Parts: sequence; structure tokens; C-alpha cells
Amino acid sequence: MSLIGKILNPKKQNVEKLIQAMPHQWGLEDRITANDLGNGKFLFNFSSEEDLNLVLRMCPFHYNYCIPLHLWTDKNLMNIGVRLGHVDTVELMEGRMLIDIDSRVPFKFKRKVQSTEGEEVTIEIKYDMLFKHCTTCGALSHEKGFCSTNSVSSQTQGQHQGRTGVFARVQLP
Repeated sequence: MSLIGKILNPKKQNVEKLIQAMPHQWGLEDRITANDLGNGKFLFNFSSEEDLNLVLRMCPFHYNYCIPLHLWTDKNLMNIGVRLGHVDTVELMEGRMLIDIDSRVPFKFKRKVQSTEGEEVTIEIKYDMLFKHCTTCGALSHEKGFCSTNSVSSQTQGQHQGRTGVFARVQLP
């Protein structure tokens, strides 16, 4: 069983360090072999399908904060989740979802949702275990210091009265 991946932020991420650290992070250092495939790509070979599934279940989770408790339903969380990607798991009691998201598209950190009563609320979206991303545009391919939209963001920031970074740019439906 194999898992192929690619680093998204080569200025801050190192494949060699990643393939050394991740087996230890997963607690599987004696049951995984890893290879650098070049061009920021890597391969993990697992000794069993159970080990691979264990790692896949440890993927980053996505949390929705600021959703009023009376709106925490499977249907509402699924409706929010499908707008972000493919929903694998919903944990209703925690208000969190495991979602497959296209990492080439900037992440969304706020979204407006509407209840069945017509009440519109803005929810804040937080991503568990999301590191080394751009807080200006939401991309995973670079950090804020390397963002090409920094100059545009700083020019328009005053127009958004207190909203900063990616929140100042997000256009909600």
C-alpha cells in the first residue's frame, strides 16, 4: 500500500525532512519506507492497509466555529461542507468535518449560511492542522510574505473596516 504526496510550499517545506518526520509523527516509523520522487513529490510505502487507513484518518480536520447551536444539524453541516469539497465524515457533536479539499484553490475562512427560517449568519471556518499557508489569499503554495496580492490587499484594506487578510478579500454569495 502506497501514499504519494506533494509539498505545496517549497520555500518553507522540505521533502527530505518531511519523509523523515512523518513516520515518527504517525507512530509508524518501523512500518513505513519513504522515498523522495523529485519535484517536491514523495512516496510512503506502508506494510499494511490498516496502517495506510490509520494515516488517512489522521488527515487535517475542518472545524466550523461560530455556527449557532440550533443550526448544528447533519444537513446544515453537509451543506456547508459540500461547498468546500467532498465531505468524508461529519462529527455533529463537535461541529467538525473531514473534507477532501482541492489544495490548488485558495481556502475559504468565512462563509454566509442561511437557516430554514431565513436567518443569515456568517460562520468562521477553521482548519485543524493547517500550517504554512498564506493568510492574505488563502493559498497553500506560499506564505503571506511571498503573496502577490499583498499590495492589492493593503490598498483595499481600509475599505473593509477592520477585516484583514483573506477576510477582506472573500466575496460571499
